[in-house]
Formats: sequence, C-alpha cells, structure tokens
Amino acid sequence: MSTQRSDAARIRRKYYWGKYRKNDLVTAFLFLLPAFAVFFVFKYYPLLDSLRISFTSWNFFSAPKPVGLQNYVKLLNSKTFWKILGNTFYYTFWSTLLSLLLGLLLALCLFRKTGRRGNALKTLFFIPNITTASAVAILWLWLFNSANGLSEIIFGAFGKTSPAWLLDKNLAIWTVISLGVWRAMGYVMTIYLSGLSQIDGTVYEAARIDGASEAQQALYITLPLLRPTTLFLLTTNLISAMQVFDVVQVMTEGGPSNATNVMNLYIYQEAFIRERAGSAAALSITLFLLLLVLTVIQRRLTGEEARSNA
Repeated sequence: MSTQRSDAARIRRKYYWGKYRKNDLVTAFLFLLPAFAVFFVFKYYPLLDSLRISFTSWNFFSAPKPVGLQNYVKLLNSKTFWKILGNTFYYTFWSTLLSLLLGLLLALCLFRKTGRRGNALKTLFFIPNITTASAVAILWLWLFNSANGLSEIIFGAFGKTSPAWLLDKNLAIWTVISLGVWRAMGYVMTIYLSGLSQIDGTVYEAARIDGASEAQQALYITLPLLRPTTLFLLTTNLISAMQVFDVVQVMTEGGPSNATNVMNLYIYQEAFIRERAGSAAALSITLFLLLLVLTVIQRRLTGEEARSNA
C-alpha cells in the first residue's frame, strides 16, 4: 500500500513539474518573441534578402534579372574592389593598432589620478567617442583644409605651404585614420581603466618588494593580466573599423582616386549612385562574411583564454 502511495506521489510530482516546465518555456518564449521579431525584421530578413538580390541584376526600378554568380565573379575580377578592400584592411589595421596603444597609454597615465582633475581628463578624452561622427568629420575638414583651415594658418605662420592633406593619395588615408584613432582611443582608455581596476594591488606590492621596476611591473604584470581586455577591445575595434562609413563620406567621399574608399562607402556608391543593387548586395554579403570570420576568430581566442584561466 505504501509503495502504491509513493508511486502515486511520484507521478503527481512528475506531472506538476512537467506542467511547470511547459508553462515556464511558454512564458520565456513570449518574453523573447518581441526581441526575436525585431531581430528577424531588421537583421535576418534583410540579410537573407540581400543574399537573394546578390544573384540578380537590379536597378531598383525594373524587375530583377537572375544572373547567378556573375556579381561575385565581377568583384573578384575588379581592380577597384581589391583596392577598396585593401584600403579597408589598411584603415582597420592602423586605426585599431594606434587606438589600442594610445588608449592603453592614457589608461596607465590616468589610472591613479583621482578627484576632479582626473575625472575631468578622463571625460575630456572620452567625449570624442560619443560625439556625432559626421560633426567631428566636419571639424576635421577645417583642421586639415590646406586652403583656409587651421593647417593653412599654422603653416602660414612659419612661412610654409600647408600640405594638401585630403588631396594627396598618401596623406588622405592617414588623415581619415587620425580621426578614427582620435574618436576610438577614449573608449579604449575607459575599458582599460576598468580592466586595471580589477587587478589585485597585492601583486604589485609583491613585485616591488622583489625589486621590480615600474617598467618591469607594466611588462610582466599589467600587460599579461590585461590580455582578456585587450582581446575584447581588439575584436570590437576591428569590427567597428571594418564598417567605417560616415567619416569617409563626409571628409573625402572616397577620393582622391579611391585612395580612401572603403567597403561600406563602396556599397553605398554601387547601390544609390550607380544603381547596381545586385553588385551592392554582393559587396554586402562579402563584408558580412569577413566580419563573420573576425567574430569566429574572436570566439576562438576568448575560448582559449577562458580555458587557460580555468
């Protein structure tokens, strides 16, 4: 009799727990449904539709004509595409490297500065990151305008002629890079400051007792312990730099002779200036795959980092 009662109680518990789990799953699904709908409408569906359009020839007005892989073949055979892809990687590499180095240097210099002065300096360096990129690009245009900008005023004061920063093929890309670095290094500094605050101070005390200099502490303690932060910043800055558009559009429009043109701007030009929606979609899919590769690499690196710290 007791066995039957225990079996009945176990069946009731199983029924109620199963019902609870089912209701819990329904509730979770209902809470996630709005976010999933937004992602599907504004992320996944446009991506799938871009993939479809990339196999067509379409000018937004006439009916799309299927062309298979023709758009991708044209890209691979286009010198302009490879030049612009090279520009994108060049901008991404240097802007990311310099912003990480300068952001780390700022974080190390300002980490122990507290009070109003320290907070004011940190805020001052972070402000460019939250300023509208187009507005900052207009400011940069005035700074590097060789005709009537600040550059012309400074060089003129010394009796020199200002370089044509935005008209020279070799200088224009570095002018754009300087803006990208200036905007990003405040964000990098903030993240590094957060990482520095997580390092146990007793580690530095032990190193000082052992006679380690400030440089040795930075090289053998600070940098290794900031490795997870550096990996995070490296990935986020790479992905952000790969998608640069607004500052290039405002400052140079990709010129001179495509010297500063980048993938996102090239997609815009193909779609809305040349009215080649299929080619623009193929470029978009190519950029998506490049970013996907960067994301996979980041996940591998962070996964290995987590396993090594476990």
